[in-house]
Amino acid sequence: MLADYHLHLASDEEPLGAGALTLERVLAYVEAARARGIGEIGISEHVHRFAAAASLLDHEWWRAQARADIDAYRALLAAAAEAGLPVRAGIELDWLPERSAELRELAGGHGWDYVLGSVHWLGSLGVDHPGYPVWETLDAAEAWRRYFAELAAAAESGLYDSMAHPDLAKVFGHRPALPLRERLYGEAAEALAAAGVCIEVSTAGLRKPAAELYPAPALLAACRRAGVPVTLGSDAHAAGDVGRDYPVALAALARAGYTSYVRLRGRERLAEPLPVSPSP
Repeated sequence: MLADYHLHLASDEEPLGAGALTLERVLAYVEAARARGIGEIGISEHVHRFAAAASLLDHEWWRAQARADIDAYRALLAAAAEAGLPVRAGIELDWLPERSAELRELAGGHGWDYVLGSVHWLGSLGVDHPGYPVWETLDAAEAWRRYFAELAAAAESGLYDSMAHPDLAKVFGHRPALPLRERLYGEAAEALAAAGVCIEVSTAGLRKPAAELYPAPALLAACRRAGVPVTLGSDAHAAGDVGRDYPVALAALARAGYTSYVRLRGRERLAEPLPVSPSP
């Protein structure tokens, strides 16, 4: 059975309020997943959308976003599971190194089935936020070095079950020279393996200027050699993108040598065989 563990119930422009936190919307995601042969989904809202996280980052954009009720969100996911829907409860928890104690409290509370780790911020600059771009301050080589250093630190923190879109630094198409990329990929794979954390294979990069899966083939292959397990996700912010481009992800996993992926429940892993999929 396939799963999609990186889903958001609303677009970035829509408040995560009563209109988004409904069983009807969750059911729409479940039905969209089923239509693409996906039997289990996980909702993993951005932590920055919750009022409980408002103080984590001293940034105007973050504070403006932090409005939703995390308890209402968790109650919705519990109600979905109780109704028999194949829904797991997750959260996408930004890595903010100076807030590790608060992050640990959020990761350990609320009975999550899994916690996705993301490196979206390098200080007050956004890796993938066009309004506060790190790319206007740092060249690609330095931004990638800092990004991958934070990815390793996040993995080593023990907070996360899987690192989402692990080479997000390429999102807008900024890439350093190949030798540096290959070195960073190898170092990242070793750090992830040592930390015992999964990486997410995400189809979202195909919908971005990078026009490539997260992670890149060379990073995925390095992770396979290092023995890093994988989870699957689409990073959908609308039902129509649930499970989108999964044949591309399955073909990439097969080329890298993966034969299984990880499902998660109660922060515990279950290895699931990957279906044999022809090249897309």
